Amino acid sequence: MSVRETLHTVLQKDISHAFLFTGPKGLGKTSTARIVAKVVDCTTPKNKREKGLEPCGTCDQCISITSGTNIDVLEIDAASNRGIDEIRELKEKIRLAPVSAYRKVYIIDEVHMLTTEAFNALLKTLEEPPEHAMFILCTTEAHKVPDTIVSRCFQISFKKATDEELVRSFKRIVDGEKLQVDDDALEIIARMSDGGFRDGVKILEELSLFANGKPITKESFEKSFKISKIPLQVTSLLGAMKSNKPKSGIEVIQELATEGIDLKFFISQVIAELHKKLLLAMEVETQKNELPDTVRFEMNEIKALVMLFTNAYQEMKYSVLPQLPLELAVIEWCDLTQEQPKQKAEPQKRYVVQDTEVSVSSLRKQVGTIKKLKALYGTPASAKQNVSDDEVVVKTPSVELLHTSGDGSVTKEWLEVFWRSLIDEMKQYNHTVAGVLRGCTIKSYADQQLIIQTSYKFHKERLDDMKNHESLMKVSKLLTGKDIAITVELRKN
Repeated sequence: MSVRETLHTVLQKDISHAFLFTGPKGLGKTSTARIVAKVVDCTTPKNKREKGLEPCGTCDQCISITSGTNIDVLEIDAASNRGIDEIRELKEKIRLAPVSAYRKVYIIDEVHMLTTEAFNALLKTLEEPPEHAMFILCTTEAHKVPDTIVSRCFQISFKKATDEELVRSFKRIVDGEKLQVDDDALEIIARMSDGGFRDGVKILEELSLFANGKPITKESFEKSFKISKIPLQVTSLLGAMKSNKPKSGIEVIQELATEGIDLKFFISQVIAELHKKLLLAMEVETQKNELPDTVRFEMNEIKALVMLFTNAYQEMKYSVLPQLPLELAVIEWCDLTQEQPKQKAEPQKRYVVQDTEVSVSSLRKQVGTIKKLKALYGTPASAKQNVSDDEVVVKTPSVELLHTSGDGSVTKEWLEVFWRSLIDEMKQYNHTVAGVLRGCTIKSYADQQLIIQTSYKFHKERLDDMKNHESLMKVSKLLTGKDIAITVELRKN
């Protein structure tokens, strides 16, 4: 049953005094709440309305609700009025009878933002409401609304619209505003809207302003939003990552940033392409892959890429440079895959890792990493215990291997080895943090005090995160055997 049908049934029987509208942003929850307010307060008799329970839209009540001047229909933004004092004030006023409407309607937007005390105060009102009062609670995060509140409301879940539903809605707007828009352009707008009516209407409004009365075509749309080359750029970026060419990938991102393309939208298109590959790999879909063979990934690669790009999408919100998280994702991927050829270089040898004391063997299982250890710490012991002739025993270093001199001083070479090892080991804990460290430097290290320097506030915030900071300290101790105090500073320009 659709939202419209559900509301018609509930309002016709008048079985609820409180509604809870849930669902992602931009689906029309608050707009629907206003329509419900019009339905219950419309002064035109139901039998004279054109569509039964739908409001007439022409009476004084409907017009005042539309304009936001109806004193009996109150909208409250819970993000700005989230305390118990505001809810107590609401409780006092709700006892008063409506001035001119049949019912007082309280629309509380983003209700999940209320404090615990405010929720408790609201609960009492929902349990014993006056007959003339109705509540409509709206939220994008239903899981944050207490069960006690949910149980007192009639919950209606708003789902993301399909592209076909969005196009139908846009056509009604186009007809009403007497615009000229091609169907191809409407379909692209629907794809960019991600199931949200509000975002799509905003794009349509911007296009109508750019068009200045001229027809809106697919070509003019692509010119305005600069998205015509995005499928090709998605292919180019994934191709660069598959071929382990970070420079080529960064160049694609720089081109996107220069052209002013929304990088969040671009990442969403990359993830959509990876999702398509995932479905094809799982044989859920049988559509032929449109990308060339060089850009095909294995299942484990698809999963890793989706995680990388998802993290980049989330981190973009706090990044000083919007393109930086995406660039770090490319670099991180290429760093992770650059040692793959080395693993195939010596198929006749199989390394068996044996732990000694407190070791980092779990962090050094790849052949390429073991080779680096051999270069850093010398030739590994070759004692063989229950090992076949074609196997080489490599003892992983204890935490004392990266020891400093007796007086605690360190050399430039030691710092370089320590920094490279720290970044390599951090990959086992958090790939993104390892990528952030590559953009940082060591300012100083003395008396077990390590100062890391960065030019970006985003990097400092990420490294200062409690969980990430603990991981850094843990890895530093694994490498040196000592508790090291770590501080992150912003580089002064």
